[in-house]
Amino acid sequence: MSQLARQMRMVDSRVDPEDTWNNLSDSTVMQKYQASAAFANEALRLVLTNCTVGANVSELCKLGDDYILEQAAKVFSKGSVERGLAFPTCISINNVVSNYSPLKDESAAVLEAGDVVKVELGVQIDGYVSTLAHTIVLNPTPLEPVTGRKADVIAAAYMAAEAAIRLVKAGNESSQIFQTVNQIASSFGVRPVEGTASHLMKRFLLEAEQAIPNSTDPSTTDFTFGENEVISINIVFSTGAGQAYESTTHPTTVYQRDVSAAQGFKLKASRNTFNTVTKNFGVFPFSSRGLFDLDPAHKLGLPEVVKSGVLCGRPVIVEQDGEFVAQFKATVMVLPGNTGSMRLSAPLNCPYVHSVGAVQDNISTLLKQDVRVAKAKNPTVTSGMDLS
Repeated sequence: MSQLARQMRMVDSRVDPEDTWNNLSDSTVMQKYQASAAFANEALRLVLTNCTVGANVSELCKLGDDYILEQAAKVFSKGSVERGLAFPTCISINNVVSNYSPLKDESAAVLEAGDVVKVELGVQIDGYVSTLAHTIVLNPTPLEPVTGRKADVIAAAYMAAEAAIRLVKAGNESSQIFQTVNQIASSFGVRPVEGTASHLMKRFLLEAEQAIPNSTDPSTTDFTFGENEVISINIVFSTGAGQAYESTTHPTTVYQRDVSAAQGFKLKASRNTFNTVTKNFGVFPFSSRGLFDLDPAHKLGLPEVVKSGVLCGRPVIVEQDGEFVAQFKATVMVLPGNTGSMRLSAPLNCPYVHSVGAVQDNISTLLKQDVRVAKAKNPTVTSGMDLS
């Protein structure tokens, strides 16, 4: 596996005890999943609504993160239940693939007309995760469809995600998704981005080892979907070669704790930073912007914690200049008792695009299948659930 693929996957190396698997027949577990999905769905809509020409990307990312933290704090407040971000709000523009969540004191990007904008975020309640992503275009003529290569990559990625969601069923093989995703990419003349993948998720584990690469990855082996599994379908396509790389112009701001790394810091500031990260973000990725919002003094402690390997950076990943990248992500669960699968992430319409590409008949038939969608209502405004 390439260095890029390893850094993008960031698989948690903790021992995987049997109790990290989800019992989806447990009503409390389902309530936590539904709560995380509701907050993620609403945060995504909030950020997308505010993605307008002239909007500051740093402020938009903070808007999404603040909303998630505010809502998550209202539920399951008894005891020591962890809740909050499972993935910080990232807004990646045009050829930027992922992990762009700039600091407010940077020269953060400002959205411009015609931009292809990808919004990605995640929420966790007691380690039960819902992640999602959506792509839009800031179309200067919204009554007319977007055409050309932007339309090709968006239409392809959207259809590939919808097709993949329909293939998440007990007994299906992960290779079916890989083959379908690549067939759709070929039909539209675009390429899956190397180093990106869909992942099985477990409690407190954002990216389990079972992965479905969008592009060929010989280190990934096929697996069969089973009951009580939760999968993050993550489709990322590019108009370019799909050979993304670490940006040399965008500083890393997204970090994740490596629980297997040895601790030991010389500076008191570093120990304080580590303790704050552990308390507020646990094992999930976070933005240094959010860390500095808690206390600007963490700017002094962060470098040593990163240098020690206790925190691993998720660098900003980019394609070649002039190319466009589209991403669509959704969380899907395979229910127990042979009751089928269910989509946790709320379905959103494809942006108004017109592509000359078209899917083959077998894909068209697959896309016509109904998908069961969870009723993930905001629990803070819904009665009848004990969320204390």
